[in-house]
Parts: sequence; C-alpha cells; structure tokens
Amino acid sequence: MKPLVSVVMPSYNGGKFIGEAIESVISQTYENWELIIVEDCSEDDSQKIIQNYTDQRIRLFCNERNQGIAESTNRGIRKSRGKYIALLDDDDIAEKERLSWQVDYLESHPEIDILGGRSRFIDEEGAVVDYSCIPRNNPRYIKAMLLFQSMDFLNGTAMIRKEFMERHHLYYQNHCYGMQDFRFYIESSKVGNISTINRFLLRYRVHPENDTKRNFRVFQEERKQAYAYFQQLSLRKSGFSLQEESLAFLQRVLAERDGGCSSARELKELHQVFCELLRQGAEMGIDYLDELEHVCKVKLAGQLIRIKDLFS
Repeated sequence: MKPLVSVVMPSYNGGKFIGEAIESVISQTYENWELIIVEDCSEDDSQKIIQNYTDQRIRLFCNERNQGIAESTNRGIRKSRGKYIALLDDDDIAEKERLSWQVDYLESHPEIDILGGRSRFIDEEGAVVDYSCIPRNNPRYIKAMLLFQSMDFLNGTAMIRKEFMERHHLYYQNHCYGMQDFRFYIESSKVGNISTINRFLLRYRVHPENDTKRNFRVFQEERKQAYAYFQQLSLRKSGFSLQEESLAFLQRVLAERDGGCSSARELKELHQVFCELLRQGAEMGIDYLDELEHVCKVKLAGQLIRIKDLFS
C-alpha cells in the first residue's frame, strides 16, 4: 500500500479561497492522504465552508484561541498520522499530481528529508501572473545558501518526512514575522538533506491579505531584524564565527531588502568576509566547501553588477 500523506493546512480568515484549496487536495491523483485543517479562530465563514465537505479523509481541529500560523501548523503536524507531511496554505492550490510526484521521489531517494518544487503565482481570480525560478536541488548547495538567505522554493511546496521532524525535534516557531519557514529550514539543513524537483507543485495566491505581504507591510523593521538574526543563527549553528563588525556588515549587505554594496571598498570588504568564512570552512572540513565557494562567488558577482549599475 502506498504511504499515507498528511496534508497540513492552517486556516485563518481564508473563507474567500479555502474551498479551492480543499478541492485541490480532493482532486489529487494520489489518493492515500488525509487533510488536517487547523482553524485558528477565523472571523469569517471559513469554518462553515470547511464543514460543508464530507470527505472522511478531512480532519478539522479548531483552536480555542488564535495561535498564529506557526503553532497552527505545528498542531496539524502533531495530529498527523502520515509518513509524509505536505504543507498547503488556505489560499493556495496544489497541482493535481503534486502528492504523487513527491511521494515517488522520496520513496526512491531515502537520503532526502525535505522536498520542495516550483510554483506558479496566481492573482485573486486564479490567473497565472508569474512563475518561480528553477530551485536548487543539491542539498549541499542549499545548506550553503541557508547561511545567508532563505530558500528559493516556497514553503507551500514542501513535503517532509515526519520521522525526520520527530527525531530532531523540528517545528515551526512563532515571532518570525512571516519567516518561520526560513528558521525551520536553517534548523533542518544542519541535520538533514533538503532538495527539490523541477516540477510545478503549487499555485501560490498573491493578494493583499497574503501572510507574507502583511508581515512586510505591518512589521517591516521587526522582520528586518529577524532576518539578520536568522543569518547570525545559521552561521553560528554551522560553526562559523565572525567579528561583530564583519557580521554586521554582512547582514547589512545581504539584507532581505534594500541591502547591497555601494562602493568598490565595500565590495572588497565583502570579499574579505567571504574569504574568512571559506578559511573557517576549510579548517572545519565541511562537506559543502565547494558549494559555499560558489555561493560566495555568485553573491560577489551580483554586488559587482549592482555597483556598476549605480555608477553607470
């Protein structure tokens, strides 16, 4: 029998789109799934819409008070019974073969613990407006990337081995200002392997009440500080240590938004910081040194282009 997949969907004021999200799970070509919806005290008709579905594979849990997306996701994972956890937000749409593609890959690649993929971006009416890039699939390269930046695939495409999460006590944390996935993948990359498949797994809804957009709008400064903290955390957990001034410079230049070098002198300083990280990596004997060197070169090249554009 094919393994059970637990699709975990936190729900908060998702009444406008949650029906489409649920239908996308019901329509999967892969049939051995359960859909766990954690209703987080919505103020709209989300709960009523969910209760209209009679498929016995749908399990609804209602929070007694608003817990936020991270804790609602954690509750769904704790209630899950599947071998694999598939994440899906209440305003997004899973492609029909998503579960089948991901289960087939993970069953034949036991060394991979988390698997993501590509996304189509859709507007409020469901029309495609953009496409995600082809995400990296080398686990060592992803580990190197996560020293400086978040993933290049959306959290809503992720399928995770539940045993991996339980063994390493991994979960989503609160107070991350929409970046709970960034922190989760940092922690996961230190103890496991993350990869992707070059298939469109998700239709990601872009609208004003999207959780990421709301956090950018409402918690701009807090998010900026949290992003810098996650960079520091990732470096430290991998055994790297930078002087305070060098770390602050790196965080400013590689900020999530509005970062970057503004002069040749700063570009040279960034090169020196990268050289120090590579030196430390070589001393530690990390298995992703080549990948880290490539990430550093890519970031330097990007900053060189930026400087040229500033002065052209």
